Amino acid sequence: MAADVGSMFQYWKKFDLRRLQRELNSVASELASRQEESEHSHKHLVELSREFKRNVPEVSLVREMVAPVLKSFQAQVVALNKRSKEAESAFLGIYKQLIEAPGESPTKTREVHLHKQHRHTRQHYVPLFCIL
Repeated sequence: MAADVGSMFQYWKKFDLRRLQRELNSVASELASRQEESEHSHKHLVELSREFKRNVPEVSLVREMVAPVLKSFQAQVVALNKRSKEAESAFLGIYKQLIEAPGESPTKTREVHLHKQHRHTRQHYVPLFCIL
């Protein structure tokens, strides 16, 4: 058991949770900024599409040719937006858990040391009645 605890603490020490938390903070900030930009861009595309429909006569070769392409692009944008939101939601769920996780503390280090001492003591323990 002590070996398991020791290896677990060594893993977390190498994992460098604090560094990961800083990186995740940076990514979360960038993500929030990109979300705002994406919403603005999406609104702009919707407005351009509406302008196109208003300015091009309904019965025209251009509209007939462009309409299916425009609908395909709109469907793709909607699908990408949905996928992006799902990925962002998954990231934020993991982010919230990892950002609150405690890093290695002196208490944990002390606990590992005590487990090692306990194991060492048990290895060298000789019952008193064996000596007599």
